[in-house]
Amino acid sequence: MKTGKHLAMLAVCLVVLWASRFGPYTCGSLPAFTGETGTSWLAIAANGLFLVLLLYLPAYDFISLLTYKLGWEPRFDPLVVYEGEFSTNPVSTKTRRILYAVDIAVVGFFLLPLWTKAAYCG
Repeated sequence: MKTGKHLAMLAVCLVVLWASRFGPYTCGSLPAFTGETGTSWLAIAANGLFLVLLLYLPAYDFISLLTYKLGWEPRFDPLVVYEGEFSTNPVSTKTRRILYAVDIAVVGFFLLPLWTKAAYCG
């Protein structure tokens, strides 16, 4: 089922990218920092890739929780995130929640406007 969760996570991220065009902002009302990005394929790909990378952990864990709650899996199996490069201790649940909030805030306030400017306002 892990492969299915990875594919579902990728689908969620692609839906977020696609749905961003219907966001509450228009090309003229995007923040000023989005003017620094171009409309080249490199800007579109880089912004999309950063968006998917930051959404990877919360989206995967959400899909894992959803499959557990629906009874498709016997236990909740989130991705394991470690404290540091050489650490063998996984981060606590409280730290994961803070990480989710930071990830979603960065995506919502910075990466989605950059993606929208590069992909749709060119």
